[in-house]
Amino acid sequence: MKMVNHIHKKTNMKNLCLGGGVALNGVANCKILKDGPFENLHIPPSPGDGGSAIGCAQYLYYCHKKNKRKIENDVERIKNNVYVGPSYSNDEIKSFLDTNKINFKFLATNSLHETTAKLISDGNVVGWYQGKMEWGPRALGNRSILADPRNAKMKDILNEKIKHRESFRPFAPCILEEHALEYFDIDTPSPYMLLVAPVKKPELIPAVTHVDGTARLQTISKDTNALFYGLINEFYKITDVPVLINTSMNVRGEPIVNTPEQAYNMIVKTDMDYIVLGNYIVKKQ
Repeated sequence: MKMVNHIHKKTNMKNLCLGGGVALNGVANCKILKDGPFENLHIPPSPGDGGSAIGCAQYLYYCHKKNKRKIENDVERIKNNVYVGPSYSNDEIKSFLDTNKINFKFLATNSLHETTAKLISDGNVVGWYQGKMEWGPRALGNRSILADPRNAKMKDILNEKIKHRESFRPFAPCILEEHALEYFDIDTPSPYMLLVAPVKKPELIPAVTHVDGTARLQTISKDTNALFYGLINEFYKITDVPVLINTSMNVRGEPIVNTPEQAYNMIVKTDMDYIVLGNYIVKKQ
């Protein structure tokens, strides 16, 4: 806070951008936003070493190579340009499933939302593998493991049976953006899961409420990820709670999955109940 106040005094600017791995500290980020002198805070989805590497490349391209910069005014497009990684089509996913003689069921998108939301509301842990992979260290709805935040035991179930990590480790809630203020003490979107805020209704979502009454939330808008938004909205219709547990699809010590094979292996080596790969749903045998 001392550094933040100092730079505001020096620059008299209203907007602050943070970079570096320290910008993954959601508690500090929220305190800067709430108690600091800046009006707006921007943190890119990958502020650590990976994002710094991109910044170095851009610095070389524009400053040393003297290439002309194209300044875009489309703030939303810049902010939401996070799903830029590899993707696999339904045909590629089906080919993998057929080749490996894996039983599956194909569901159209509407049925996919309804079926998956019902499975989660019934207490199942579901892998959600869709579209392009997220850029950065957080799973933001395309390479995610999803569960019901209303179940107080779900945190221990996920830590023990899926993530294979310490029991105290908390899980993040993802919430429909328009409902964020009802459940969390925050008045700004948190699309990259980089802000930690007090939970207003901990009794409704105990599995994502940390011991100090806070949670590191992700807000989901229809414009940035319509498919994931549709799933949470369907869960909302069933449960009257517009929140899901969202954790990255990997086990402790391994990176987030990329290929359909890596994603399917999660259901083989963990106690995950179902995995949704594109429009195909697979049940643990």
